Amino acid sequence: MVPVSHRLQVVLPDPLAATLRELADGADEPPATLAARLLRHAITRVAQNGKHPPPKNTTILTRRREQRPPWLEPYGADRDWHALMWGAIVALHGRYPRHLDNLKDGWWHDQAHTEILSALAVWRAAIDEGAEDPREELAFHHQLDDYAQVLNKLGGSVTQVWKPGPPHEEWGRTQPHSRR
Repeated sequence: MVPVSHRLQVVLPDPLAATLRELADGADEPPATLAARLLRHAITRVAQNGKHPPPKNTTILTRRREQRPPWLEPYGADRDWHALMWGAIVALHGRYPRHLDNLKDGWWHDQAHTEILSALAVWRAAIDEGAEDPREELAFHHQLDDYAQVLNKLGGSVTQVWKPGPPHEEWGRTQPHSRR
């Protein structure tokens, strides 16, 4: 009997797709060919040892060892990260306006605020992408409540509140962050 092949479409998050392209370049073969070989190998290995694949939401946090975590600004200028992260933070604010209504304009000048907002945005995406444990959702909301209390304690006037919109001209410039 002749084995039948099936064509499948697999969607990878940007960091994994970039890694696949780099590996394929190094192996001097098309990314789809390498991906098929890696997938065949992984499926065979799982079927042989009976271990299940990793949970669905781990792919968003997959990175090469020399890369920083996805919620931290990459070393050097990375326009794609800045564009994606700004959009994710705007979406986070749109989804949880009550929690983030005291976020001050210019938050991107403070590394702690930038890292917290980015971490919350990546965490939210990981949950939305396929969390399987409701405790992940509860932990996220607990942390979001804690951050909202921090923002409330910082105070400030209505004129200092950040209004979500297009990226600020200073967002994404490679400069040391200063504390405000």
